[in-house]
Amino acid sequence: MSDAICTADVWWRYPTFSDSPNPWTLRGVTLQVEQGECFGITGPSGAGKTTLCRMLLGILPYSARLTNEQLPGHFRGSVTALDQAVSAGTALTRQIGMVLQDPENQFLRMSLLHELALGLQLQGFCNDEIEQRAYNALRWVGLEHLWQGASYIHPADLSGGQKQRIAIAAFLAMRPRILILDEPTSDLDPLGKREVIQTIAQLRHDYSTTVLLVEQDPEILAAFCDRIALLHRGRIALVAPPHAFYTNRAMLEACGASAGELTRICWHTGYSYESHPPLTLDEGETAFAQAAQSISASYVPECDRPSVSLREPVVQAEQVCYRYEDGTVALKGISTEVYRGEMLALLGPNGSGKTTFAKVLAGIYRLSGGNVQVLGQDLRLKRVRSQIVRSVGYVFQNPDHQLFCRKVSDEVEYGLKNLGFPSKARQQLVRQTLEAVDLIDYANEDPLFLSKGQRQRLAVAAVLAMGPDILIVDEPTTGQDYRSITAIMRLLCNLQQQGKTILVITHDMTLVVEYCQRVIAFCDGLLTFSGTPQELFQNQDMLQRTGLHSPAAAALTARMRIQREDFPSLLTVEQWSKALGTK
Repeated sequence: MSDAICTADVWWRYPTFSDSPNPWTLRGVTLQVEQGECFGITGPSGAGKTTLCRMLLGILPYSARLTNEQLPGHFRGSVTALDQAVSAGTALTRQIGMVLQDPENQFLRMSLLHELALGLQLQGFCNDEIEQRAYNALRWVGLEHLWQGASYIHPADLSGGQKQRIAIAAFLAMRPRILILDEPTSDLDPLGKREVIQTIAQLRHDYSTTVLLVEQDPEILAAFCDRIALLHRGRIALVAPPHAFYTNRAMLEACGASAGELTRICWHTGYSYESHPPLTLDEGETAFAQAAQSISASYVPECDRPSVSLREPVVQAEQVCYRYEDGTVALKGISTEVYRGEMLALLGPNGSGKTTFAKVLAGIYRLSGGNVQVLGQDLRLKRVRSQIVRSVGYVFQNPDHQLFCRKVSDEVEYGLKNLGFPSKARQQLVRQTLEAVDLIDYANEDPLFLSKGQRQRLAVAAVLAMGPDILIVDEPTTGQDYRSITAIMRLLCNLQQQGKTILVITHDMTLVVEYCQRVIAFCDGLLTFSGTPQELFQNQDMLQRTGLHSPAAAALTARMRIQREDFPSLLTVEQWSKALGTK
């Protein structure tokens, strides 16, 4: 079988306006992707994954406007796609499509229908064919309910997850021979992730599409990829099928790559599936079942999360309603409390109302009905909402919505200046915070030149440095590697230990069970669940109602309880590893 994509000893570094050149972003990358293959690429944030995708599409080096004399100093090697050398015109052939990491950077039209139709119009399809393909693409990504209003819904009015689905649908409609997906599910809920990737897998099956999938989620990579490449510091460190890939513990940990929960249990205990780490629940059950039977019914797992002894409410919401200008009712009478010093997860499918509720608490949105007291202040009052930023920090889901300085250190220092911190204290806080999010080496860099994952960590750092009493973080770990997730959550835990209250909007259920004391879940603008992670993940009916999925360790416990009703409640990798012991 011939190669769909081939790179040979590719080197690239971005131009700079200073006298000293930038370091190489890609360093001798050699890859072969077969036609019809689903090829995964993973690696730490800033490893060069997005740069490599741009190289395959021809965006780089040709959009850099380098002269023939300058080009050898920035680009070396060769790139071919479908037996043709990649050039400045490759993207225009419509044989290759690329879904960008940030869907907002991809939207060009003023309505949903026109966004879906643009590529098809350029390909010369008739109107009937365009409408049929556009509808099918919406249906494939689970958004067919938007079809009736597709001609007047603006893409900017959609939720983050819906935007990501639309960007994917626009390319699914065109059915390119090669589809490059740069972290296409990072903003999607667990069900949405599975639906979108299954759709792409079906497209690959029906149309022999070659798929290049850049992804941090090891469960997605293991389930759908034929082979996975590890990119680290611009070099290909490893290429292997999923089972063999996740056997390389030392290399993956050294590079900071993410591994699934079942894989990590295997690493910690030595129990494996046919000499490989288990990658599915079926394999996990086979690998751990015999050892699990020896765990006593009276075994009580240690709680990995700190307890909250005081139940002092810092937020009191009563019958909160919110209606958008277009008439959409996002919140339908939410009543709940948030307690001082807890880490609370706000969960729910895309468009369920969780982000809207968080923005009401932060004073960004003015509630349409009901009442909210934050730290004893009434958010119905305009003067309170204008000053609440001093007490409530909000980290947006899209980092580009809050980054505006031209230097990384200035971005972190900006809020501290506004709060009146003296210069020496500012410098110390900036350094400490950048070290905590692993950006200290980029202190003098322009945020525009950071990867999305790095910009996301910078946005978190800019708000964290100000030390608000209540911190709301919207998807803080999206698209991050395991090492970065751990660093961000360690920083949040340190703030929690100082008595700060943390609200985390997330689709990462592993994060929920490992760090959060309590969960509130939304569905269709309603509050459907409030309780502990253990209560949620042991309640299969509630999981189905809320559209949530248990993390692998908790799901494995649910399977074990089918065989043994008295099986202990093991929710995390740490709990499973301690219960099983070492083989």
